[in-house]
Amino acid sequence: MDSLRRRHVAALLLGYLAYSVGLLIAARSQPTGYELSIYRATPAAFWVGAAVGMAAAVAVGLRAAATTLRSRLALLLGSLVGISVAILPMIRDYYYYGSGDSLSYLGWTRMIADGTLNPAEFLYPGINTIAVVLTSVTGLPLRRTLQLVVPVFLLLYVVFTALCVTRLAARSKAAAVGTFFALLLLPINNIHTYISPYPTSAAIFLTPFALYLLLRYVGERETLLTVRGHHVATPLGLLLTLAGISAILVHPQSGSNVLLIIGAGFGLQLLAHLYGAVRPVERLTSHRSLAPQTALVGLFFLLWIPRFDRATGTVSAVVNGLLYGANPGDEIATVGTSLATLGSGIGELFVKIFLVSAVLSVLAGAVMVWALSGGLDERHPDRNGLLRYVAVGFVPVFVLFCLFYLTSVTRQPFRYLGFIMVFVTVLAAVAVTDGIPFSPSLSANQWQLAVGIALALMLVPQAMVVHQSPYMYKDSDHVPETYVEGHVTSFEQRDPDVYFAGPRGGPRRYLDAHYGTTTTDYTPDGRYFPGKEAMIPFSVFGTNTSDYYSRCRYVPLTTSDYQREVGLYDGFRYSADAFRSFTRDPAVSRVQTNGDYRLYYVRGADCTG
Repeated sequence: MDSLRRRHVAALLLGYLAYSVGLLIAARSQPTGYELSIYRATPAAFWVGAAVGMAAAVAVGLRAAATTLRSRLALLLGSLVGISVAILPMIRDYYYYGSGDSLSYLGWTRMIADGTLNPAEFLYPGINTIAVVLTSVTGLPLRRTLQLVVPVFLLLYVVFTALCVTRLAARSKAAAVGTFFALLLLPINNIHTYISPYPTSAAIFLTPFALYLLLRYVGERETLLTVRGHHVATPLGLLLTLAGISAILVHPQSGSNVLLIIGAGFGLQLLAHLYGAVRPVERLTSHRSLAPQTALVGLFFLLWIPRFDRATGTVSAVVNGLLYGANPGDEIATVGTSLATLGSGIGELFVKIFLVSAVLSVLAGAVMVWALSGGLDERHPDRNGLLRYVAVGFVPVFVLFCLFYLTSVTRQPFRYLGFIMVFVTVLAAVAVTDGIPFSPSLSANQWQLAVGIALALMLVPQAMVVHQSPYMYKDSDHVPETYVEGHVTSFEQRDPDVYFAGPRGGPRRYLDAHYGTTTTDYTPDGRYFPGKEAMIPFSVFGTNTSDYYSRCRYVPLTTSDYQREVGLYDGFRYSADAFRSFTRDPAVSRVQTNGDYRLYYVRGADCTG
């Protein structure tokens, strides 16, 4: 035993040392310009240190007794490594991370901080308000505090996913397995869930906290209030209600899934009381009622959502899709054609992003079938009852996923797929811990070896899809300071009568980030920015741009535009020749540059400028 303890201590020391050295080297390698791939731009020393640290964490975490300090240090080390990979843009001092919606959320955050937007009049003020509070406390700029929200929610996700697994599993290795499975970050798919400041992801990361409170609440015996023999009020019950409301404020669509989990749990309790349809009935009937939480969170949802056109518009889109039909394969076919041109395909992309999720989904599905059919080991009745809450809570979320897929509401199904991965993570971890649905015939050492190998095979490919990169045929979300400064200078010194345009769209996101977010061509302070979303057609750029436009146009170009179109997509839409032709056109003048950002002035056919 002493020899094993010494080996564990040595492994942990090596792991912490390798991780620390790699982290310091990564922190000192600040970017000098736009980075198309954070994986390639980050020094190899970080990846080696992260690999050694995670290997030590897995080896000791799975083998050491759960109650020992060694086990806790191993889980801490693994969590530090996993979260560090996720927040690598912050570690390497990216000016901002999130080139799409996240820039718009920065704009909304500025509006809340400036007092031009009342959080009560904003559909999802959660992460924006947190960032404003952090700025008032720390003095950091809003772009920093909004990014700090990501590790806060990520930490909640890892900790409470592990606690959910510990609550559900019957064996002592639940905390270790739950932690490492959480670090797979299955909810992040970079299609409609991201690791940047994004309310959908934040609400998903908050879900295990609410789920853990539910699992604790229904099974605890202490109570503050009893009505007609039913336990209805506890501190846990109040926290569960607040967690449900908070999830709605972070993002109503994802937050509504928390309401569905609570409501489904209440429905399960009703079945147990009224029909005895769930076995063993006595376990569920002795649980605290979820009626108060269902009613209060549901009431808040009904009072909050109808006030916003954006939320009701999504509902209308779903209804129209059901009534008039939709072809959910259209977007997939378009993407498939583009990938084929690049020498890839949908199958390869699926394997890269969803293979691990698919394998674990099968395992989680088996656990749900066993839980709902009464096939679980009856030696653990308390565990079995709680598993039924999770299995039943999955059903309405899966129905919504299918509904959104059938109605083809843009990429909305992938939001629900991200939420579904919370269930998959928890249930798959329980299955691995307890040997569900198969009967565990492995010895302790064999189990540890098998799980360790499986984690190694899953953690590496999952780490590759945490951030957007050429690995998944996407460009990085990196936003250098030069891009922001260049756009701001252009906005402040422009001719108000000149329209904007650009490859794949105009500078809308940077307008949102600087002036605040609106859905019109006007900024919140009334400035007019026509063409902020105008895209220069593929066939026009670099060929007859000046003839195509009748009015003069501003065309911002960044190094990322060229790297994405030429380096990543090999000129599929905008070729290197087109970029050269555009800049050499006599009717095109460069009016601003800082090296990484250039602003061009295109004289249109009817333009007198």
